[in-house]
Amino acid sequence: MKIANINLEEFGDKKALVQKLKSMGMPTPKTEHYRYFGIKPILEKEYTFYQPPAQKIEIADYVEIVDGTVTKAPKNVYIELLKNPKIDDSHYDQVYYINHLLVDKTIHLDIEEDCEFKIVQKFTKSNTFVPYRIKVTVHPGINAKIREDYLVLSDESLYFYGFDIHLGKNSVLQLVQNRTTNFANFAQIAPHSIRCDMSSEFRLFTFDFGNAKTLHNYHISLEENAAANASHVLFAKENARIGNTFHIENRGKDSRTVQMARNILKDEARGIFDGLLIVKNPAKYSSIYQDSKTILLNDGAYMVSKPQMEIYTEYILEATHGSTTGHLDEEALFYLRQRGIAEADAKEMLVLSFLNEIFEKLGDQEIKEEFIKLYEENR
Repeated sequence: MKIANINLEEFGDKKALVQKLKSMGMPTPKTEHYRYFGIKPILEKEYTFYQPPAQKIEIADYVEIVDGTVTKAPKNVYIELLKNPKIDDSHYDQVYYINHLLVDKTIHLDIEEDCEFKIVQKFTKSNTFVPYRIKVTVHPGINAKIREDYLVLSDESLYFYGFDIHLGKNSVLQLVQNRTTNFANFAQIAPHSIRCDMSSEFRLFTFDFGNAKTLHNYHISLEENAAANASHVLFAKENARIGNTFHIENRGKDSRTVQMARNILKDEARGIFDGLLIVKNPAKYSSIYQDSKTILLNDGAYMVSKPQMEIYTEYILEATHGSTTGHLDEEALFYLRQRGIAEADAKEMLVLSFLNEIFEKLGDQEIKEEFIKLYEENR
């Protein structure tokens, strides 16, 4: 199967999706959010198609998803499979609609009480294309924390997946996505949609490590007094192409967006940060803040950083964005070396200092220690 050869006429039972795709067209290297990712060889490659089956779910203290199939879950998380769930009809990514088109049933996690749990995603199919979707519903007034960890064991493969998240009024969801990918020919495109009702808050932390080809495309919408607080760490090496793109829409008044990215690249790696913050006309007294900083550890690494804003109201409290890309501070490195610190250790100290603001916001020592270990193994 080649994704580029999908025949839309075969999906007559999903006319709305087909019409949407026909109006948008298939993604190409000229599509703005794929311009620097290298999507053409991924879509034109031949894969074995794999439709994740349903199976009996074992009780565990975490959710385990193996190649799109839920195999384990805690008792306090209700899980079902949904046929044709409601979709985001204003997502900017064509792959979002292709993904829904190819998925028979969506995994639905229904959260009705305060909780905290981990999702372990295992990717084991080589030379295979696997599409699936995960819907998360957080009911009004509920506070939930989810940590998502990757275990990648497949190569020469392509995975389409993503979250469709709905936060009810006055709810809070913290989603930590810890994504390590160490197979150079593992490819993943993950379009996510997050809808935040009045006075809800979405806290997102993403940690991307490795040498694969992965792109996560987020569409987030905020109603009145809702907030999105997104922080990203990216550490890419070898010939990786790893990135995150965003459209975050402040739709309701007093809504707030804060986005911060810290990127470290080495070898011939390419990092992508493409974030568009949009303040709609009704979103009076909103605030938006965006900051992306990158350290290149050598001359072959390359960062695409595009912080952008569109504001359609004159009544806005704050609108700030910025982006910098450079090498490690030579004066600081010299200062540390003068005090007898080995060069590799001095660089590590500067890198950790660069990331410390995000680690402090998250307050998770385990992830910080995992990053230090990964950095030491790959420096």
